[in-house]
Amino acid sequence: MTIKRLFIIPILAFLLASCADQRTYEIKGTLPHEKYDGEYVFLLPLDGVMPRIIDSVQVENKTFVFTGKADSAQVKIIRLRPQLRLDIQELLVVQEPGEKIWVRLDSLSSSGGTRQNESLQAWKEAKMKADQTMYILRKMHAANLDDSTGTVIMDQWNKVQNEFSEYNRMFIEENEGTAVGRFVKQMTGE
Repeated sequence: MTIKRLFIIPILAFLLASCADQRTYEIKGTLPHEKYDGEYVFLLPLDGVMPRIIDSVQVENKTFVFTGKADSAQVKIIRLRPQLRLDIQELLVVQEPGEKIWVRLDSLSSSGGTRQNESLQAWKEAKMKADQTMYILRKMHAANLDDSTGTVIMDQWNKVQNEFSEYNRMFIEENEGTAVGRFVKQMTGE
């Protein structure tokens, strides 16, 4: 073998390894209590559940790790078995090639570590806040006996709804061309 070939082989091996690393993802997660040790955490697609594309890992020491190959960023769901979903909120996460993502599963789950996951988390928090406010206003409206107060309450409800709709529009615009932008656009119909 010539000296040129001896240098080319390690360089090719390095390049192939580099390309492979960029197509892998890692999702590291935690749970709040050791009572979940031994349980399975599932990672599945949003659009239909095909048994061959559900990934699962077992919780050990309140932690779990998903790793694998991904050719493009996709929004996925992380969840536990149905009986545990009363205590542990399922979570949307963007599975991104070449990225390390963290998730915390709890009564109010969260994720981060990448721009898209942090954006999705911010959107989730804004949606939960708007939903909660609109729910309270609806309950107030239903309990109200005075027409003038009812009008004020419904005006507030419409204001919150319009503000969140504007937030969605701006979010989609800022995240155009990303998996999280497409997801929010599909969810909101904006």
